[in-house]
Amino acid sequence: MADVIRGYLEGLDAGAVPMISGQRLEHPAVLSRLYRDRNHEPVWLAGAPLQAEVPEMLAAIDQSAAHGFAAERYHRSALQRLLGMEEGEARLAVELLLTDAFLSQALHRSRGVVSPSSLDEDWKVPRAEMDPVELLVSAVRQPGSVTRTLEALWPQATDYTLLLQRRADILAMDEEASVQIPPGTLLRPRDSSERVVMLKQRLQGPGDYTPYYDTDLLREVTAFQLAAGLEPDGIVGANTLEVLNANRVSWIDRIDANLERWRWLPREMPATYVRVNIAAYTLRAFEDGEPALSMNVIVGKPYRRTPVFTETLKYMVLNPYWNVPFSIATKDKLPLLQADALAEAQKGYETRPPGRDVFVPVSAIDWASVTRRSFNYLLRQQPGPQNALGSIKFMMPNPYAVYLHDTPSRELFARQERSFSSGCIRLEHPTVLAEWLLEREGHARAGHVEALMARQETLTINLRQPVPTYLVYFTAFATDSGDIAFRRDIYSRDSALIALLRAQAGPEPVSPAPSYAMR
Repeated sequence: MADVIRGYLEGLDAGAVPMISGQRLEHPAVLSRLYRDRNHEPVWLAGAPLQAEVPEMLAAIDQSAAHGFAAERYHRSALQRLLGMEEGEARLAVELLLTDAFLSQALHRSRGVVSPSSLDEDWKVPRAEMDPVELLVSAVRQPGSVTRTLEALWPQATDYTLLLQRRADILAMDEEASVQIPPGTLLRPRDSSERVVMLKQRLQGPGDYTPYYDTDLLREVTAFQLAAGLEPDGIVGANTLEVLNANRVSWIDRIDANLERWRWLPREMPATYVRVNIAAYTLRAFEDGEPALSMNVIVGKPYRRTPVFTETLKYMVLNPYWNVPFSIATKDKLPLLQADALAEAQKGYETRPPGRDVFVPVSAIDWASVTRRSFNYLLRQQPGPQNALGSIKFMMPNPYAVYLHDTPSRELFARQERSFSSGCIRLEHPTVLAEWLLEREGHARAGHVEALMARQETLTINLRQPVPTYLVYFTAFATDSGDIAFRRDIYSRDSALIALLRAQAGPEPVSPAPSYAMR
């Protein structure tokens, strides 16, 4: 069989799609390297090191469906059909397809099925590096380890496990025929229409209802909106309809998209870290693997999205200046300066003109002839009660100029959906985060943050133990109580990811046979 394997792999045309028994090989170059290192000896066939583990490999493919994997991407039906055939081509196909499936499973479990770079996602968290060939070689050296090797590649986070449990629960539910409410005008209290009847049937179950939007329905709608993370205003518009009309399939799709995002993250998170979930408008800090604090946040507007990335939170600045980013200065602030520079000066804005070394109040400049293209000023806001960063900012140097900070606009935290910033993260309780960061390292300034802010002096505090910080985007996630919550896809990222994941699906996998004969 070694000569057959060598002949097939060495005969592959570099410019053609590698096919065998009607199946596309996903990793022809890797297969060639692996088998060349083995002198083209088989791995799975009779007498080979992993012959006894063929059933475990097939079971691993079947079981990966619980994680949203499409079994046909891993040649499941073809392998079922070919196993036990004695023809040389069938045996060659079984050998190569099993190895190809192992490589794909290893990569997809540890790094995800889809590459974030293939999507319009600002996902900049480095993915795990791993060599699936090394894993297979290790399994060959330790017979009986295929299942254990593959199982260890799934994300280890508790949130991932809870998402899997919720997925299984939804799959076990009966698919009930539910009323779908068609799009239309906003539904408000005291409205009367046939769509109000449908709304009642959707929320209250089958029955005969009046077409009037009454106080009972208002209570049902606001409770639903609150649970879904929507503004509980009782008005049913496009956002509420999107969640109301969801069914079992759409919930599974949403969970699968978020399971995939977990596979894009490092398989093992640090023991202590900060995580901001952009789609949930929340920050959670973990210490020694346990939740340490949680708070609401405000994130970037849909047209100024907060990017997904990881960095290390290194220092904080009390009573900071706000150095206005160039894009905000030219797009947002320049029109305000041209309309009323004195009003902006009273808010603490000052500028350094071209060729000058000092800052002057923005009211000292004639902005009338300045355009976006000719704008050559440094713009900043002095510390104070109107400063856009509030009384403290937390710095994690990054290419996106995104950081965590306080805000004077405290009223916005009363909103359920909080995408109001230009990309940075505004914190509901910034002093709580500051004290946690300082207390955990026994810093001399721990317990004194509010007193230091009250001095109105700009002060930088460096952390001796910088904290890894992850900005992520999960529209289905575990809450502090362990339940799974769904949130509206504010950046419209789910649909493209779901489409790519679905594109991997083929026919339904066949039922496994009682045994798998290898000849």
